[in-house]
Amino acid sequence: MTSTKKKKLDIESLDFRNLPLSKLFCDYIGNSDTLSGFYAHQHTYDALKQAVESFKGHGDLKEAARIVAEFNKPFLQEQTVDELATLLAHEDTVTITTGQQLSIFGGPLYTVFKTISAIHLARSLTRDTGKKVIPVFWLADEDHDFDEIAVVSVPGRDAVRQITLPCETCARHAAGTIRVDDAFEKFRSDVYESLQPTDFHSQVTALLDEAYAPGRSYREAFGVLLSRLFSRHGLIFAGSNEPVAKKHVSGCIRKAVVKADEIRDALVRQSEQLGDRYHQQVQIADSLLFWHDDEHGRVRLKHENGIWQTDSGLSLSTDELLEQLERQPERFSPNVFLRPLIQDSLLPNAAYIGGPAEIAYYGQMKPVYELFGMEMPLISARLSATLAEPSVQRILDELPFEFADYCKRLEDLEQHYLRTHGNPELDGHFETWTSRVDALTSEMIDQIGIDEPGLQKHARAITREYAKSIDKLRKKVVNGLRQKEEVQVNRLRKAKHALFPHDRLQEREISFIYYMNKFGMDLWDRLLAELEEEEPKLFDRHLVIRF
Repeated sequence: MTSTKKKKLDIESLDFRNLPLSKLFCDYIGNSDTLSGFYAHQHTYDALKQAVESFKGHGDLKEAARIVAEFNKPFLQEQTVDELATLLAHEDTVTITTGQQLSIFGGPLYTVFKTISAIHLARSLTRDTGKKVIPVFWLADEDHDFDEIAVVSVPGRDAVRQITLPCETCARHAAGTIRVDDAFEKFRSDVYESLQPTDFHSQVTALLDEAYAPGRSYREAFGVLLSRLFSRHGLIFAGSNEPVAKKHVSGCIRKAVVKADEIRDALVRQSEQLGDRYHQQVQIADSLLFWHDDEHGRVRLKHENGIWQTDSGLSLSTDELLEQLERQPERFSPNVFLRPLIQDSLLPNAAYIGGPAEIAYYGQMKPVYELFGMEMPLISARLSATLAEPSVQRILDELPFEFADYCKRLEDLEQHYLRTHGNPELDGHFETWTSRVDALTSEMIDQIGIDEPGLQKHARAITREYAKSIDKLRKKVVNGLRQKEEVQVNRLRKAKHALFPHDRLQEREISFIYYMNKFGMDLWDRLLAELEEEEPKLFDRHLVIRF
């Protein structure tokens, strides 16, 4: 068994531009003028304060508050449904929201980083604005990307181990409605066996057993897991896959139907303008809606010339579709562009906290908010961080690389280390050899008097073949060094796999339960406490957290 002595976390911050992140994201964090027309607010804490202070509620606040409060019934620990409804309906209450798919067993690290971001900023804003700011986690209970949520990834000895829950029929159903069944137990056992036997193993598995109890839906299980970790910090939940919620936001869905052509055209224009300088995160469809078909599950609603169709055979006019909306609003489901509008119709929401991909697609959305007569919230970057375990930290201290270097390909890191460690001038020597051969060829062509172009070309070809032979020799020398430095190269690989598994940021790959199992159930509380000591600001740098 292992034990961990609790101590203050050692935190270093790094510029996002040194990491494999998009130019759009880095420019947004830096408040570049090139993005000023794509978002409603600058990415600053002062702008967030102003957005909270000036926020005005809309619609039936009391009814929306009751819907959200009832949604939280399975998760509440610190207050009652009535108390939460009263708080949400108050004119001085504002929410800041984050959210994601309902990843089984909580998903990768960025799940808790999003949650911590919302809690930390809500605390700061409550203190600095005089308003009651509530952190909300939007449970994406209408998503159908089962394959994306059904994976738990934990570091192994030499690579990341991925444990997958198979399900042949799950892709047809909203992930939030699927329930923990007998087939889940093999997956549960495999995950528990993949976690090292530590002092915290039984606590972690007991929490997961409670959340993912047999018969419980994945939406409720995910919410219970996060609520047990964060509800004491004021976190609440919201989602839209409930008949009462769909009825409440049916006016928003109606606009998506009636203004379908205007919305598509606005999205196309905005996305093309964004694409002139940056990438387009989400491709534009001809509508923002899906339809829940009894036989085929969620299917896309396609719109053309006033006719709405699905691949499953549905065909309705706009008027007929609106009649269906009146009778059965629960059959309608939003796409990635409509989900934020539904979210902001249900919550008194001043800001959304997301990662690079979410910030990118919000950049396509500003004119859609305008068409819906709604104000676009401030879009804030979430906490981004890498956790460096002590064994990895020792490697970082001893090897001649900066943290950001590890985002490079493993092969390039190995080559660089072996060349510089074995003989710092090795590459230079081989380059000198090659250049001298090339110079000698030129000299001999002149001395011999080879002036026919064909013969000169032949002489150059001989030189190129010689250069290839030199390069082959260089690789053999490097391989020889690799054998001598095998121990250090293995340590390099370990650091690479720990920090940038699959060449991606750790936070996007490794399940957060792995770190709770190693460092304790209170790990996230400790991180929140560390952030409280900082000056209020938005998350504008990547953190490297050492234990």
